[in-house]
Amino acid sequence: MPLTEAEEEFVKELCNFTKDEDLVWELNRIRWESGNEEKVSVHMVRRARKKMGLRKRRGGRGGTIR
Repeated sequence: MPLTEAEEEFVKELCNFTKDEDLVWELNRIRWESGNEEKVSVHMVRRARKKMGLRKRRGGRGGTIR
């Protein structure tokens, strides 16, 4: 199941100061609490971020958007 519009907005708001792996963990927690047991992968988050034109700078945690 692809990311919903709300999940894509969540990624857009937090991607500039959160690692993709942390976003995946948080999205999976939110989905589990709402009763949806389908998992989000890092690939899904990266694809959604790139589709929106958001890129991270290299350098690890806390990278900024170019």
